Amino acid sequence: MKKSLLLTMAVAGSLIAGAANPDIRFASRTQGGLKEINRQHHAVTARTQPLKAARVAAEAPENAVEVPFTHDLGKAGTEVKNYTNINVNDDNRKWQYGTVSGYAACMVPNADNIDQNDDWLFTVPIHLVPGEYVVSFEVGMMGSGATAVEMNVALGTAPTVEAATSVICPATQYTEKNLTKYEHNCNITEEGYYYLGFHCTTTKAMKGTLKLANVGMRAGHVEPPVVVDPPAAGQLSWTLAPKGELKATIQYTAPTHTKSGEALTEITKVEITSRWGVDKFVYEDVTPGQVITINDVEMYQGINNRFSGVAYLGDVAGEMVEYKSIWCGIDTPLAPENVRLSVNPDYTTATLSWDAVPEIGEHGGYVDPTQVTYYIFDAFGTYYDEAIGTTQATSCTLGYNDTEGQDFYAYQVTAGFGELYSLDGVSNIITAGTPDALPKTESFGQGYFEDMWLGNSVVKGNMQYGTITDDYFASLVDPDDPDGLRPLASHDGDGGFYFWMPIDKDVAYGLISTRADISKASSPVLEFWYQGQGSIIEVYAGHEIDEMNQISSIDLKENPTDDWTQARIPLDTFKPMGAVMFELRFVAAHNDDEHMWSIPVDNIRIRNLDETDVRIVTFEGTQKAKPGDSISFTAHIENLGTTAASPVAVWTADGKTISTETLAEIAPNAFADVTLSHNVPFNAPEALEITLNIELAGDAVPADNKASANVTVNRANFATVNDLKASIDGSDVILTWSHPEIGEALPATVTEDFESEQYTPMSISGAGAWTVYDGDGNKTYNIFRELYNPFQTQPIAFQLFDNITANIPAQYAADAEAYSGQRFMLAPSSQSADNDNWLISPELSGNAQTVTFMAKGYTVAWPETFEIYCSTTDNAPSSFTDRIDSVTGFTSDGIVPEEWTQFTVTLPAGAKYFAIRHNTYDTLALFIDDVTYEAAPSQPDDLAILGYHIFRNGEPVTTELHDGVVYTDSPLSSEYPDGDYEFSYTVVPVYNHGAVAQSNVATIELTQSGIDEIASETDAPAVWYNMQGMRVDGSALTPGVYIRVKGNRADKITVK
Repeated sequence: MKKSLLLTMAVAGSLIAGAANPDIRFASRTQGGLKEINRQHHAVTARTQPLKAARVAAEAPENAVEVPFTHDLGKAGTEVKNYTNINVNDDNRKWQYGTVSGYAACMVPNADNIDQNDDWLFTVPIHLVPGEYVVSFEVGMMGSGATAVEMNVALGTAPTVEAATSVICPATQYTEKNLTKYEHNCNITEEGYYYLGFHCTTTKAMKGTLKLANVGMRAGHVEPPVVVDPPAAGQLSWTLAPKGELKATIQYTAPTHTKSGEALTEITKVEITSRWGVDKFVYEDVTPGQVITINDVEMYQGINNRFSGVAYLGDVAGEMVEYKSIWCGIDTPLAPENVRLSVNPDYTTATLSWDAVPEIGEHGGYVDPTQVTYYIFDAFGTYYDEAIGTTQATSCTLGYNDTEGQDFYAYQVTAGFGELYSLDGVSNIITAGTPDALPKTESFGQGYFEDMWLGNSVVKGNMQYGTITDDYFASLVDPDDPDGLRPLASHDGDGGFYFWMPIDKDVAYGLISTRADISKASSPVLEFWYQGQGSIIEVYAGHEIDEMNQISSIDLKENPTDDWTQARIPLDTFKPMGAVMFELRFVAAHNDDEHMWSIPVDNIRIRNLDETDVRIVTFEGTQKAKPGDSISFTAHIENLGTTAASPVAVWTADGKTISTETLAEIAPNAFADVTLSHNVPFNAPEALEITLNIELAGDAVPADNKASANVTVNRANFATVNDLKASIDGSDVILTWSHPEIGEALPATVTEDFESEQYTPMSISGAGAWTVYDGDGNKTYNIFRELYNPFQTQPIAFQLFDNITANIPAQYAADAEAYSGQRFMLAPSSQSADNDNWLISPELSGNAQTVTFMAKGYTVAWPETFEIYCSTTDNAPSSFTDRIDSVTGFTSDGIVPEEWTQFTVTLPAGAKYFAIRHNTYDTLALFIDDVTYEAAPSQPDDLAILGYHIFRNGEPVTTELHDGVVYTDSPLSSEYPDGDYEFSYTVVPVYNHGAVAQSNVATIELTQSGIDEIASETDAPAVWYNMQGMRVDGSALTPGVYIRVKGNRADKITVK
């Protein structure tokens, strides 16, 4: 690469070579300078030895030349191929010759330990007889930022450093970029063969690549050029006009020395320029050290301004002083400084303050602080977020009353002046919001954060951190291997914990909590469980993030543990603050080449240390069931108290107690499980609430002793009873109804929008009767950068994508809109592979039909396609052998549009299922929504009613199925006291394909009466009396209250 760079630069230099000028050269060093340079690199004698001619050989040395000659040192040269180069300091820079057009080159050094070239280039032998000669050569330079190159020329009797003792040209700095000709006299006293040596001594600071061309020699003599030691650079400064006016005052101080450092006795003129030479100011006969002031110099608005100053000695310009990119006029404000955010004592407001920006802008121009507007942005937001507020003041109050719980806040403040906007000043981070009541807990259940945390990269480097599930490590070991490692799992059995793995040594990372209110706690403590054998856990606590102090340290190399171990740290000293926050900081102090010491933590909490305290850790059970099915729930109970406990588990279903169990004694910090098994009642509602209460006398925190979950009760969707009636026969209730009508099974037209509550959002295993098949099995692209997607980039056929559940960043939300609702089927593309993704329909009617659906691709830049297949048998992927070509909706070039478009498919008679097969190569995603088709009848052909379950006031009357449509119930027994009673009845039909919904409700009132006897004949028919004692016809009763007498029994009856 370096050689290529040299070649490129050399070619560029050849294109800009100018005419030779034999009368101009730069300042020269004394001979002593040459000796000093030589002493630095190789051994020489203290003084120059007389040049002794080489004995004239009987035959000339190989490749010898006669004068006059001029050698082309580029690739067209012939003699140059026999030149000799010596890289004295043995770096990666040396003379390159005979490779590019027209010149040889020596690049500036770039090695760290080399500051100066020490490279010689020797000619072929030159036959010289006594006399005067002129040595000529051309020198130029190239390179970005190059200021000069340096070279000396010597003559010797051999092409070696030691032989090159006769100085032709002392060390000289050359500043002309174009190739410029130089000539020097040489006197030969003895005939022989000599070698010219060109010694490059350019320093790294000069940055120049030396170009050497047209080396020659001829007999003769030239007048030595007059060496002018030009003035050194003067001093130049300026003052911009106030308030952004486009003017400046320039002050130039003339130099007092030459470039070589000699005292400067005269200056012919000084030339000062502004605005890139548009304005030029010339002053003649200037005294060295004289100060020149120029007022009201015109300036450009912005950065495109330049000042220069140069002193002349005769016609020779001295060293220029130059300043570019000088900003003048209105400027961009500097970023606001001292941005400070402080939460107020109520915790629901905070004050944000900063310093006003100064009048000096970002580039040195003008800013009017009184006209600056400050824009406030959420530091945790995105680049696209708008400012949350603006002000011309230097502070504001921010409120968090609408915030639920606590959160972390920080802000960026940008200053705007006209259309110019500063960089932002960033505040510190605070926690705001009402502090959490005790206990404040975090157990990372199922691998999710339950609380709000702030990550603190204290010492950056390679490390891994985050929540992790119990399944992860379990998947890495063989459960059937008796000698296998025990997988790491959560401490409390809730399926998740936090895990930190440092890769580099000394990296550190912290988890910072929000606040907990400990003002009323009698014995507040911070607790967490940990494992580890090599890193350090540091614990900090305080009232503010930037005010926390270290309160504990656990060195796991000194105190290793391979099982969950509890840390408990008292917080009594923080009670006067009212609320406290903490940080767990993990430090990789003991990592080495062979060890990376991880730290898992779990069950972090601030609580009051109580004698009696249990909690429900997890509560899991059946989510969906049918009437009559058995469901089960299990709760994991932890004893947080300092004494053993035997709590009572009380289970209820929709508020009715169904089980009570006293648990065996649980030791402090120990766990116990309690399990419920229960049959779903046939009259259960659509959502059956199962609740567990853990009862323990004196429990300090009863709020965490209760857990509930709903079981979705799935009923068969057939006809139910809707004509249930109740009548009275003596003290009995006669229930009558009609069998539900079982009609003919007919197909139904269905529009599937994938919005059913029965479907699981983000599922990759289908939806209801819709099935999927991933034929490629490849990893897929993540399309929307969603924050929630448990299957992100995994092999997927079609995913039931929910654009609300997925929590999509705002910039991608528009691309994730469903055709209707918020869900659609999404087939993300395989990564750099062919797709084979199948979406298979529920069973069809089998009739010839037209299917429609909405589809789109993510973008036509990665065009999507698909095929339609049908099956006449079942929904196994291998059964889809018939491809359907009659599909409309594609664009003219056969791709899916990037906007929602209706597609139409004609299916033949006999088709029982259809499938959409996504089959493109390495695209992005195919979207499917709102599929309309004729489904198979939902009513089975063999549908029949097995019987009925009967319920009184919600409780079952029958234990077995009743197979008739009349039922007699005797709700009142002799145990009932006198009074009026209301009874409500329902029946639930049970088909051979499941139970259906309850019937209508039939309600009747019965009265238990204290009347013992009105008639004496026990076998007499019933006789009816109104409340006035008059006998009435029992077959034509109107609503009211009556006395019924039958035998020796009298009842008070209400007729409605």
